[in-house]
Amino acid sequence: MSEKLNLYEERVRRVNDAIELREPDRVPVLSQIDNWALSYYGITLENALKDVEQEYQAYSKPFTDFSFDGAIFGGVTFPLNFVYSLGGGIYNNKMDTIQIATGHAELMGADEYDLLIADPIKFIRDTLLPRKHKIFQEGTVQEKFSKYAQAVGAFMQYVQTRGMLSERYKQEHGFPVFNNGACSCMATDAIMNYLRDFKGIMQDIKRCPEKVAEASDVLVDLMIKKTFGTAPQPADDRYVQLFLHLPQFIRAREFEKVYWPSFKKYVDAVTGRGHKIVILFEKNWEHLYEYIQDLPKGKILGFFEEDDLRKAKRALGKTMCIAGGLKTNDLGYGTREHCLDVVKGLIDDLAPGGGFILTTDKGLMSPNDAKPENLRAVTEFALQYGSY
Repeated sequence: MSEKLNLYEERVRRVNDAIELREPDRVPVLSQIDNWALSYYGITLENALKDVEQEYQAYSKPFTDFSFDGAIFGGVTFPLNFVYSLGGGIYNNKMDTIQIATGHAELMGADEYDLLIADPIKFIRDTLLPRKHKIFQEGTVQEKFSKYAQAVGAFMQYVQTRGMLSERYKQEHGFPVFNNGACSCMATDAIMNYLRDFKGIMQDIKRCPEKVAEASDVLVDLMIKKTFGTAPQPADDRYVQLFLHLPQFIRAREFEKVYWPSFKKYVDAVTGRGHKIVILFEKNWEHLYEYIQDLPKGKILGFFEEDDLRKAKRALGKTMCIAGGLKTNDLGYGTREHCLDVVKGLIDDLAPGGGFILTTDKGLMSPNDAKPENLRAVTEFALQYGSY
């Protein structure tokens, strides 16, 4: 085995030990570098979307300049060219980072839940997609089909290039990207993000929680099938990824009624197949620890954005690996000495017993999210100080 592949296996083993709640040889350090890589390398988002070689070179630079054990994503994280081939969406790719151009995402009326629940595929295909995308709204059937085929081609190209990028990071740098392509929000998040928007779903949770829960249940069955279609078999170096948005805004009893059943159903099904799951718990989840501590043990890498990680480790440390701790505000605006003090405290308090991975509290998007000298200092310090 080559030196690069030996390094790859060593990094994968270190991260898996932490997820399975064992002490690895040292605390793993993971990258959540997103569009920050583009400004660090010196190209724009538009450049990266047009040229996958430039994208590869841009993301390779921070992956090799800093002492990371791997990354959660290894390139531009959203298929923007696919979205634009459908006639546009809510994203603007003319900016330095991925930006949402409009917050308006209410596509379905509150009176249409029954149609969604009765036959979600038919309702999405025949009603919601034509309502959302311009390519289905004008021209002949042949013209619509041609544009749709082009859009599918753009999506497949995105999928194929993600796989190519991961393989090159592995072969050329011994660097794992732990994304198996099965990425999703949860079913209730999808209703908020794509169908009802924030205001709509918050009203629905008050007025018709049973409909929200039932719709979430039928949608999660589709998501489970999609996950197994994308990733039929588990792999030590590839994880399913979930991005959870809604629970931070709802109370525990609302979570239990509308969100938890479909979320738990998904996690049980996917981990039952042998997959590990990376879950990004957005904002603060402290009010929901009593639920998520019942998730499967040793199968989940939980990234926490605003939680007190010491509290999270005490409450959830026997269930999942806790990840986070490096605040982008400190990395971007703090001193080197302050950043090192923070990392030392995190390792002192959270490393004993395993089940801790050091990473940023959120993805690094803009240049202000981290000074390179701060990022270099903390990753090099963790490499030495984080040994068990």
